[in-house]
Amino acid sequence: MAFLYSLAISINKLDKTAVWLSLIMLLSYSPSLFIDIEQISYIQLFFFDVITILFIIAFKYFLTINFISLYLLLGLTINAFLFFCMHLDVYIFDNYEPWWFWSFYSIVVNLADFMMVAIFFINKDFLALAAIKKWFHNSIMKRNDSSG
Repeated sequence: MAFLYSLAISINKLDKTAVWLSLIMLLSYSPSLFIDIEQISYIQLFFFDVITILFIIAFKYFLTINFISLYLLLGLTINAFLFFCMHLDVYIFDNYEPWWFWSFYSIVVNLADFMMVAIFFINKDFLALAAIKKWFHNSIMKRNDSSG
């Protein structure tokens, strides 16, 4: 839906970044329609997200950089990290007893997924990620200028 929405609202615009980013997300999440969720491992989900992150980073060199890519990279990074932690917990540490992290995982993965979809519809920097990135970049540049 986010892809179709992005496509529809970009018809009269020159910047098609949202369309390309939503297409990447569509292609990334489409295989999940055909995967038996009970048969896939957390490490496979981790690699799906890492590959998607790499595609977005690669496409950032061809597209206009905007806050949508920040939100997608943040959401995918959070999901990948949590998938990796669940892989460690279940497959490496052989933990099959539910504990607080499993509830945290379920809530945060769903919130990250919602955030990644919502950014295409809201089209506003609702978490101020661009401002935080700019502030962080400026503070590092000031630190480098004062030390050099």
